Amino acid sequence: MKPERKSFTAIVSCLLIIFISVQSCSGIKTEKPSDVKWDKVGPGGGGAIFIPTFSSINPDRFLLRCDMTGTYLTKDGGASYSQINFAGGASSFAWDPIDSNIVYVGSSSLNRSADEGKTWEQIFPAKDEVISQLFIGDHADFSLEVSPGSLYPSGSGKISAIRVDPVKPGRIYFTMGRYFFYTSDSGKSWKRESLEHSPGFIYTNKSILKDDVYIFTPSSVYLFNKTSQKISRKELPEAMSPAFSFTGGTEAKTGKVIFYALHHDQSEAIQDEFGHSELWMSDDCGNSWKHVLNPVVTNEIAGIKPSFSMVACAESDAGQAYLISNRYEEKKKEKGFIYWYGAFKTGDAGNSWEWVWKGGGGSGQYAVKDGIGVSNLKDAWAEEAFGGEYIRLMDAGVAPSDGNIAIVTDWYRTMKTTDGGKSWNEIYSKKQPDGTFISRGLDVTTSYGVHFDPFDSSHIAISYTDIGYHHSFNGGKSWARSADGIPAAWVNTCYWMVFDPDIKGKVWSAWSYLHDFPRGKMTRNPKWKEVGKGGVCLSVDGGKTWKPSIDGLGSDSPATSIVLDPESAPGNRTLYASVYSKGVFKSTDDGKTWQLKNKGIEENTCAFELTLTEKGVLFLTVSATPEHKDGKKGMSFYSGAVYRSSDGAETWIKLNVANGNIFPNGIDYDRKNPDRIYLGCWADIELSDLVGGDVVRANGGNKPIDMPGGIFLSEDGGDTWRSIFDDNQYVYDVTVDPYHPGRVYCCTFNQAAYLSNDYGKSWKKIKGYDFHWGHRIVIDQNNPDKIYITTFGSSVWHGVAVTE
Repeated sequence: MKPERKSFTAIVSCLLIIFISVQSCSGIKTEKPSDVKWDKVGPGGGGAIFIPTFSSINPDRFLLRCDMTGTYLTKDGGASYSQINFAGGASSFAWDPIDSNIVYVGSSSLNRSADEGKTWEQIFPAKDEVISQLFIGDHADFSLEVSPGSLYPSGSGKISAIRVDPVKPGRIYFTMGRYFFYTSDSGKSWKRESLEHSPGFIYTNKSILKDDVYIFTPSSVYLFNKTSQKISRKELPEAMSPAFSFTGGTEAKTGKVIFYALHHDQSEAIQDEFGHSELWMSDDCGNSWKHVLNPVVTNEIAGIKPSFSMVACAESDAGQAYLISNRYEEKKKEKGFIYWYGAFKTGDAGNSWEWVWKGGGGSGQYAVKDGIGVSNLKDAWAEEAFGGEYIRLMDAGVAPSDGNIAIVTDWYRTMKTTDGGKSWNEIYSKKQPDGTFISRGLDVTTSYGVHFDPFDSSHIAISYTDIGYHHSFNGGKSWARSADGIPAAWVNTCYWMVFDPDIKGKVWSAWSYLHDFPRGKMTRNPKWKEVGKGGVCLSVDGGKTWKPSIDGLGSDSPATSIVLDPESAPGNRTLYASVYSKGVFKSTDDGKTWQLKNKGIEENTCAFELTLTEKGVLFLTVSATPEHKDGKKGMSFYSGAVYRSSDGAETWIKLNVANGNIFPNGIDYDRKNPDRIYLGCWADIELSDLVGGDVVRANGGNKPIDMPGGIFLSEDGGDTWRSIFDDNQYVYDVTVDPYHPGRVYCCTFNQAAYLSNDYGKSWKKIKGYDFHWGHRIVIDQNNPDKIYITTFGSSVWHGVAVTE
C-alpha cells in the first residue's frame, strides 16, 4: 500500500459539514463580501475570548475577539456567529449609540462598517498614507508603515479604546499608545493629543458629561472639552495608582456618574498574572475616589486580598457591575488554603457583592480536578472536560442598557446571563441528543491535522491544542472530545495521529503538555524540558479510549508527529515519532517499545515533523531553539535543520537547504515523483522570539535573525534546494495534492493561503480565506476537490480552493 502524507489513507465517501459563513476583511481596504463560502469545522469554543462588547441599542448584537486574532459578530444573542479577520487581530470595539448598523473595530488601524459588519472601511490612517504592511516575528505581528507627516504613531501598538459621541454626530475618539485622537467629521480628518501615560478607557455621556470626554490612564484622568478642545488633568489618588480596568456609566435611578477601577497593592508581590487587588470607585464624576471595603471584595475572612483581573458595568445602569477574580483564597479547616475563581456582582453601586459565578475550591492548579464546577451554568462540552480544574476567567462585558445581561469568558468558553448572574448559559457550542456538540461559529482553537478513518467514511478526527483530540462519527455534523486514558500531564495537546490502514479501530496519537511547538516562546525557559511531559498513545476502538505506549520513550517525551510505515506487517507495525525534546524514536513492534534513533542528528534535538515518502525515505525538520548554555538563558541559539534517512532512521544526513540560519517546519513530496520535495520555512523571526525579550533587553537589544522563509524545492531527493516562493513569507507548511498532478498548497502566518497548479512555479492566493495564523492544508479524502485549512486559533476551515 502506498503511503500518503503522514500515512493518510485512501479516498472514502462524501463528508457532510455544518455551515457557518466566514467573511473576508482586510486591515487596510474596503472589501466586498466574498463569493466563496468556507465551512467551519469543530465543536466550538476552546480558547480565550476577550472584550465582549454589546450594541447600545440591541443586546442581541455583540462583538468578541479571540486571543488568536479572530473577531466574532453575533446578531442573535450568541446563537450563531460570523467571523471577521483583521490582520493582527482586533484590540477594541465600539458600536454607534444611535445607529446600530455602524460599528467600529480597532486593530493596527481604525475600521468602520456601516452595514453591521458586512463590509469594512479603514478610516485611520488614511489609505493613501500607508506605504506598506509588515508581518514580523514568530507571531507574524502586523504593523503599518506610513508616509512622513502622517499622525499615525508607528510603533505605538494597537488602538486600545474607541468611543463614539452620543450627542455630537461625526465625533469619534480613540486612543493608541500614549495618544488621544479625535475627529468631528466622521474620520475625514483627525487631531491628536500626546498624554504622559497610555490611556485605556474613554468615557462621555449625553447627560452630565455631554460636553466632556474622560480619558483614563493608570495614574491620571484627562478631561477633553469638546467645544474648546482643551485638555485638563486630574491625578488619581496615590493609594490607587497605578490603576487598571476602568469602567463607568450613569446610575439608572439617580443619573449619577459612577466609575470603577482596579489596583494591585504594590506592597504585595505580583506573581505571574496574580496580584493582591483592590476595587476603587467614584460617584462624583471622578473628583474623588474611595477604596471599596466590602468584606466579600476584600476577602476579610481569609485576610488575603483576592486577585482581580477586570471590572465591567452597565453604562446606563452602572449600579450593576461584575468583578472578575482569578484567585480567591479560603482557609481550610486544617492547614492551608483552597482556591476559587469566578465573578461577583453588585446591584446597588458597590454597597453589596455576591458570587454569581464560582468554580474551583481545590488546589488552584491547571489540569488538576480537585475542585468543583460552576453550579449555575448550563454548559456544552467544556464543563465535562475541564470542570473542577482551575480555569481562569478572561473578561466580562455588560449590556449598556441592562445590567442583567452580561457575558463572562474563560480559557475555553463564552457564557451569558440574562438574569443578573442567577444562571449562565453557554453561547459557543450546542449539545446534541447523542452527547456530541456543534459549533455556533465561535471557533477559537488551534488545530494541526484532519484525519480520516480508512474503514469508516463518516469518522474523521481533528488534533487540537488545549482541547486535545476530537472526532466525529457522522461526517463532521457534530463532535466529541476523546481523552479517556490520556495522562493528565499530557492532555493539553494532541499534535498528530495516524490510523492503521489495515486494522479497524487501531490508532496512534502524539501528545504533549507543552503546546504551540515549534514556536520559540515554548523553549525560552532553560527548564522547559523538565515540564515537557508527553508521549504516544494507542487506541484499539477508533480513538474512543487510549492507553500510553511509551516503553523506551518515557512519559517526558512531548511528541509532535507520528508516521506509520505501511509496508510493515499489520499487528507488528514500524512507527516513527518525533519528540521535541529528544529527537526521533522508532518502534518495530506496533508501538510496544521504542528506541531513540539520533545517529547523525546534531546537538539540537527539537524534532518537530517527520515525513515518510513512498520510497521509504524519511525527512525530519528540527526547529530553531535557544542553546541555554550551562542551563542558563543567553543570546545564543541553535539554527533549525532538515535531515534525511534512507535506512529506517538508523542514520541521518543533514541537508544543506540554505546558507546560514533556517527555521524549517513542514515537508511534503510529489506522489508521482518522490524525489520532488517541498519545504516550508519561517521568515522574519526576531532574536527575542527565540531567547526572550528579557534576555535581549539585558544584552543590547533585539534584532532580526537573517533566515529565509517561504518554500524551498528539491528535485533530487533533498541534495539541492532552491527557493520557489516569497522568502519573506512565514510558511507553516506545504501540501502536495495527490489527486491533482502539479497542484501544491501552502499556508502562511501572513493572513493568506496559496495554490499552485504548476508544481510551484507560480502561486495564487486562495479566495475567502484571510485568517492571520494558518497552519496546514489537508486534502479532503472524502471529496478531493475540497480542502481543510487548520489554523492557530480558528479551528478548521473547509471548502473549495478558488483562487483570486
